[in-house]
Amino acid sequence: MYSGLFGEGSISIDWTGVDGWPGLSPQLMLKGNLVAKGYGVGAVVQVTTEVTAWDIVGTYAFLGTTPPRAYALNWVKQGYGQLNPLPPDETRWEINLKLPMSPSVIEGLEERRQGEDFSLQLDTSVLLVDGGEPTGPRTRAYYATHPMRTDQDRLQIRQHEWATVLERWGRGVGIPVLVPLVALEPNPQRADVIRHLKKARQKIDGADYPGSFAETRKALELLRGLSTATLPLPKDPKERDPLQRIHAVIDALHSLASASLHTDPPIKDFVPMRADAVAVVAGTASIAQQMFAWLDRS
Repeated sequence: MYSGLFGEGSISIDWTGVDGWPGLSPQLMLKGNLVAKGYGVGAVVQVTTEVTAWDIVGTYAFLGTTPPRAYALNWVKQGYGQLNPLPPDETRWEINLKLPMSPSVIEGLEERRQGEDFSLQLDTSVLLVDGGEPTGPRTRAYYATHPMRTDQDRLQIRQHEWATVLERWGRGVGIPVLVPLVALEPNPQRADVIRHLKKARQKIDGADYPGSFAETRKALELLRGLSTATLPLPKDPKERDPLQRIHAVIDALHSLASASLHTDPPIKDFVPMRADAVAVVAGTASIAQQMFAWLDRS
């Protein structure tokens, strides 16, 4: 955002980069510098930004909007001896706006980024909440005016910079459970696969791990029906083509998901725990995404 007149002064925002803010809910931190000149004491703005990823597979991906954050544009400053002090009406801030990033949003961006550089489009809105005390004669009601300024910037994100962000989010520690929600349209069977996977994921959060197994098993049975692999599968795995190998993974996951339903001696005492349910749901969600991609290509 280039310097420009805004209210009784001028304001500019220079976006400098991004960082990752870790926690149970990861956040993307947008870093920049705000410079304000010519505002009276008590002037306050509220800054928010809409963030969109560009230069990725497809066209673009809207990532979300940062919560608004307030910054004072001038206040009574303590005078220190400096060689080149700033003018009394000039204020500088290092600003940090945080954008919540859910695991599904992060994974969707990674799928479309494909390990390459990309860019962020930042549509920034600045609302002058309070004009502050005017430096000259008061000519109007400053407290009742709320002008807004908007601007658009592009921030180039290099792969090594983004790798640092992912590391701060602990992306190397765990793998999120994903449901390929984008693949709903082609036929009702795909929609049923996704519906069962969503239920299976919800049952994990409710600590109903056998129920999660049952819902995943239904999804796997539907995936078997969707598979276009040539059957029966060759006994030697080396002789199987890619689709036959995908089908073999579906069969293996189906066998594991069926373990808690049977009373055969090797598995009669098996009671799934959370790790078992997460593994089965995550594996099924991933193989479903791969199966849908194969069907779309054929």
